[in-house]
Amino acid sequence: MNKQPETDLLAPAFLEAMLAAHAPHQTVRVLSVVPFPLDNSASILVTLTAGQSTKTIGHFGLTVTLDVDGERQVHDMVLKVKPNGREISAMLASLAVACGGELAAVYPSVATRTGFQHTHKRELEVCQLPAADPIVRIWGTYADDEAEVYCVLMEYLQDVTLLNSVMAPHAWTDQHLRTALTQLATWHARYLTTGASVPSWLDIPSAAYMQEMSPLWAALLTNAATHFPDLYTTERTELLRAAIQQIPSYWAWQANRPKTLIHNDLNPRNTCFKMQHNALHLCAYDWELATYQVPSYDVVELLCFVLTEDRYHLRHEYLEHYRQVLHNLTGHYADAAAFRREVGYAALDFGLHRLGLYLMAHAVSPYPFLPRVVNSYFDTLAQLLEPSWAQPVAVVEFQ
Repeated sequence: MNKQPETDLLAPAFLEAMLAAHAPHQTVRVLSVVPFPLDNSASILVTLTAGQSTKTIGHFGLTVTLDVDGERQVHDMVLKVKPNGREISAMLASLAVACGGELAAVYPSVATRTGFQHTHKRELEVCQLPAADPIVRIWGTYADDEAEVYCVLMEYLQDVTLLNSVMAPHAWTDQHLRTALTQLATWHARYLTTGASVPSWLDIPSAAYMQEMSPLWAALLTNAATHFPDLYTTERTELLRAAIQQIPSYWAWQANRPKTLIHNDLNPRNTCFKMQHNALHLCAYDWELATYQVPSYDVVELLCFVLTEDRYHLRHEYLEHYRQVLHNLTGHYADAAAFRREVGYAALDFGLHRLGLYLMAHAVSPYPFLPRVVNSYFDTLAQLLEPSWAQPVAVVEFQ
């Protein structure tokens, strides 16, 4: 369990300032703050980084008594004290070195470009967006670049289902999946954008980025095949090696597809469900890896995590459900074949980047859920990629 954060982070005055800044239309006074223990073990980045950080980081439970516009309220909250992304990047570089071989040689030179360098800022930006599903309720945020203190004050998730359900994929019923996909499509539609209108966020994937980072993708693939040959068979490894060679071709096509604000770590480690007004609602948290990508990227990851072998045959059905909802909201996804191609190419990116990094960590500290996810991932490719996918593809402007 993490030690308690510095006293001033738990002080009523500090929390009151966060609450007031987040909801300036209200008059808020914090009357008392009572800490309660919270398990941090489900947070992979916090667990891995805590030993290397000189600062107190983690999740801290707080029972907060408030006066809101004259009304007394008591809420259980979680204060998330985030590490600087620099520390996460350094931690991941040390994992790469521990893996040895080609990965140890390549990773340090690109450690700041793998999507983790700015996690402390990115999550705070997302948490400052107007409240909407599927983000959990945010009570406030705080950033002090000089002191390198970054905080998110959020709701304590209680009376929820499927919290930390990564080891229980069958608990995700058809209702859970369709609810999640419907609400994801609503989120993705809200932030859908094209071309030059994509925000200038750091670490946004692009054709140039994916090509420049290809030595890392190759090293991650070699690492996975070396440490886990039963998972990364010769056939599977060669499939992804072909994908690395085809990055310029498939990204020439993918670059013309609309992008949106995606979670980029959307799986049962970072999600749960709660009932509101007799309806099921998806809750997603830990948005530190959020970026702009094709919207189907989040769906690829979620289905890889929750579809076990007995439900692989439902993958297309769930993807089609998501496409129809997204099309109804945006009018942009009438072409089912083009959407299928988008999903297939998003899956290639997910396998080369995020899944490759998962396998890097898995080689040092095994994750019991990961072999199941890898097998589901390669089924994704088998279902979505046309036999001729590795040939150059025609670039079509998105309509």
